[in-house]
Amino acid sequence: MRRPLNLARRPFTNERLPTLFLGLGCLLLLGATAYHATAAWRLLPSRTAAVDGELVALEQQEAELRARARELRVRSAPETTLREWAAVGALVDRRAFSWSALLGCLEETMPATVRLRAVSPGGGAGALAVRLTAVARTVEDGFEFLDALRKRPEFAGAFLDNVSETTEGIELAYTMKYAPKRVALESGR
Repeated sequence: MRRPLNLARRPFTNERLPTLFLGLGCLLLLGATAYHATAAWRLLPSRTAAVDGELVALEQQEAELRARARELRVRSAPETTLREWAAVGALVDRRAFSWSALLGCLEETMPATVRLRAVSPGGGAGALAVRLTAVARTVEDGFEFLDALRKRPEFAGAFLDNVSETTEGIELAYTMKYAPKRVALESGR
């Protein structure tokens, strides 16, 4: 076989383009290798031990908080504290009670033949139990006062507890629920 005829002293070969492609390929391979090495370095156990430790600590904290939440749901206040809270609530209810509003309602309701001897409000939320002691000339006057109390929207469940005869007249004891807010709500409609 014969070689092709080349008249040049040194034959011309284009080695720059293949060398350029080979160099670019080596650089890409080197970059990919560096990226892979840093990714593998981040996943080393010595690097993830801090994150694992933090995860374990957070899981323990979560378990402690859940146990504490369960304990708080079950726990109730001591009996003495509950009694103190009830006493404070009663004081607040007494402070919120309006004597002038109650006496004004009774003044509008009471017939001329009946006079009050005692008024004693009891505890309650929203509606107070009120006990009245009145003296009337006759039993009919006492029943007239009871009917007038039942017709008032502020008073609910008015009933006669006791009737007795005294030197001053007929003494009657009434019990009812007094709720002045009910009137405000009904008139606001």
